[in-house]
Amino acid sequence: MTTKELLNELQNWNEHELFYYNYYIAKNSKNFQEFLNTLDTEYLKKKMLIVPEIKDGFMPDFVTDADYFFDKNSQNNVILTKHNRYTPAFFHSHQFFELIYVLKGACRQNIAYEQIDLKEGDFCLVSPSTSHSIEVFNNSLIINILIRRGSFEDIFYNVLKDTNKVSQFFNSSLYSKKNNAYLIMESKNDNTIKEHVLSMYIEYTERKKYYENILDSSLMILFSKLLQQYENTMKLPGEVRKSSALFSDIMAYFDANYQTISLNDIARHFHFSTAYCSRLIKKHTGKSFTQLQQSIRFNKACFFLKHTNQPIAEISALVGFQNVEHFNRLFKKRYQKTPGQFRKDNN
Repeated sequence: MTTKELLNELQNWNEHELFYYNYYIAKNSKNFQEFLNTLDTEYLKKKMLIVPEIKDGFMPDFVTDADYFFDKNSQNNVILTKHNRYTPAFFHSHQFFELIYVLKGACRQNIAYEQIDLKEGDFCLVSPSTSHSIEVFNNSLIINILIRRGSFEDIFYNVLKDTNKVSQFFNSSLYSKKNNAYLIMESKNDNTIKEHVLSMYIEYTERKKYYENILDSSLMILFSKLLQQYENTMKLPGEVRKSSALFSDIMAYFDANYQTISLNDIARHFHFSTAYCSRLIKKHTGKSFTQLQQSIRFNKACFFLKHTNQPIAEISALVGFQNVEHFNRLFKKRYQKTPGQFRKDNN
């Protein structure tokens, strides 16, 4: 399939969109109650059709990874879907990251009760557990890119080391107690970006061998392209407080030096006292410096166990543990399995 053929296919109305369009017309007429009376609740549940007026129908307020990333024969971390036009706007949140892309037209996002109008070429990255809704009541085309939170650091391993608005958003979502709800990225109807997203959609739809790896890499490239061309126009919600921006810089420095970093190193690098740095880390993460360092070290260890064939002893030293027995013991306590078992389960 070519991207042109995909674009034509996305324009076609699917079963859900036809139902939602009839619902939309009925809701704005005098015969709405008659329309509701014709609906079968069990059918709505089976087809996962959202009708807010049906009390016992399908109405998810929190969506988990298992609701979307359920294919046991796949290791996919990225899912692409078309947002069904005329879907009733309803507030919900989810366990994963959601990247919303306006392929054609426009849409309205309501995020934490803030109204955001997105135009063609805009991206809106919504963090996990953020309450939001989306309104598309015309022929606009919206692509949803879902990113599994559990494997998030695997994909964005290098981005997190840099200091930019994307790393600020991601580090906040991964480590801070109060994360940024969203990030707006404008691609100004960049045709290269559009073709890249459409190619990702085809890759996910066709699901040929190794498509999961290709999607992970393509998503990394997409964010790199957006940073390269449009970093200066990226928008975080409201004014990012000075302490939040500083915390993001600290986390980027932390991530780049996690093997050997100490609280004194952070204090010297940012010209603050160790007590102030300790309070800042505790304030934003709810963890002590030592707890945060251990969390990051184990995240990196999991990455190496899943994606390399390096011996466990080498990985232990690589992530900053002097003693492999100590690493094995702490790893098993944290994940209820040994590093070897973890690697086998994620091979």
